[in-house]
Amino acid sequence: MAENKNTKAPDRFIRLLKKAKDEHPDKLSLREVARLADLSPAYLSYLLNGERGVPSNDAIAQLERVLNIPNRELFKAAARPDDKALEFFRKEEAGPIMRMLADVPTGQLPAVRKFLGRFVKNKKGAKVK
Repeated sequence: MAENKNTKAPDRFIRLLKKAKDEHPDKLSLREVARLADLSPAYLSYLLNGERGVPSNDAIAQLERVLNIPNRELFKAAARPDDKALEFFRKEEAGPIMRMLADVPTGQLPAVRKFLGRFVKNKKGAKVK
């Protein structure tokens, strides 16, 4: 029989959750965070103690909202793409683009991200004919 081993959420994810909870201006209790994020207090406790894996994208989004975690940081810490990224991955051209990006050296990725950010911003500002 295969061993049933619990997968643990990444340490960075857990640390970010704990820090956001502890530093929240309203000093929310674990029960309050769980209620506001529509999670069970027991599940949130297990998650914070490293006894559960990464929750669903909806739960991550709710925790970001409740704990005022900005810029999809919790998704990054979970090493999980958010719904916008998943939407991109479903596009026909996503595969070739991702394969091209796989060849970019890690040190060059910030420049690529900056370039893409400017490209998207310019396209949003362009008038549709």
